[in-house]
Amino acid sequence: MKEKIAILVFVSFLLFSCAPATPTQEDEVVEIATEEIVNEEPVSQPVTTEESIVTEEPTEIPTETTIACVTLLTPVNGVEIPPVGKVTFSWTPLDEAGKYVLNIILPSGDIVPFETDQIFHDQYMEAFSFGGEYQWQVVAQGKEDNEICVSEVAKFDKSAYNPPKNNNNNESMGDDGNSNNGGGCTIDCEPPPPTPDSGQE
Repeated sequence: MKEKIAILVFVSFLLFSCAPATPTQEDEVVEIATEEIVNEEPVSQPVTTEESIVTEEPTEIPTETTIACVTLLTPVNGVEIPPVGKVTFSWTPLDEAGKYVLNIILPSGDIVPFETDQIFHDQYMEAFSFGGEYQWQVVAQGKEDNEICVSEVAKFDKSAYNPPKNNNNNESMGDDGNSNNGGGCTIDCEPPPPTPDSGQE
């Protein structure tokens, strides 16, 4: 009997070892997936790659803060000024300014500066004998003469100044060496006295 049991165990061992194993559910899933992959023909598909798009914050560049400078008031831009007489150049005040420099730009391009702590400057036009287009602007300066700002430029036209001829053709000279009889005036001098033929009273 022992022999019969031993033979039975041996035969069943042989049967089970030679017979194909019955697949488990897990094995079936793997086989099906493998078969599907093997049976699929390769299909060319476009390959898309995702690139990360990095958006950079724009770098802020500090800009200079423009200070509102003085506004030119008189003479107004583009006005025709007579060749003789007093003209008042005026502008709006600037709180930070300790003084102002009025620059009158001659038709030749030369600049004639006038320094003042006021917001106006009276100027006799006889001082400028040339006719043509003049420009003017104001530079606001701090208490330590540092430039705060420069105004816009305004223009004015002026006819040439022709001083009246003296009857005896001799010019009398003043104490400062400047002609004081209408033969020409230097900057910041008093106007010549009117003559009967100049049309002034």
